Amino acid sequence: MAVVRGEEGSCEFDNGSGSVSAVVGTTSWSLDMVKDVVETTAHGATARTFAGGLKTATGSVEVQYTEATGDAAAELLTDVNTTLDGADASFNLFLKSGKKYSFNAVVTGTGASSTVGELTTQTVNFQVSGPVTIAI
Repeated sequence: MAVVRGEEGSCEFDNGSGSVSAVVGTTSWSLDMVKDVVETTAHGATARTFAGGLKTATGSVEVQYTEATGDAAAELLTDVNTTLDGADASFNLFLKSGKKYSFNAVVTGTGASSTVGELTTQTVNFQVSGPVTIAI
């Protein structure tokens, strides 16, 4: 059985102004997908029944802060300052080359962390808008 190691993962991002490109310094990402459950029990039934409902997803990307140019990290980190942006942020989250989750999202927050003796990191949170395309 082949395993996929975490270091094979990566993130691509675009804030709606061009094409999706790599976010240099990505150290981790997460994507949490959930589906609502709708009760479909008929009157007089003796057991409850359910069906899948609407889906939603949220997640985050953690990056090492660098002053590199030519990558999408700066766009990702500053997209939270864009108001009324209509979920134009495009993400590709890769498990490994060719195996990815793709979606549009709204960047909902960012946080920075700087500790003596460690690399400076920033975490970016997002809310998915619309479907997630899964190519794994």
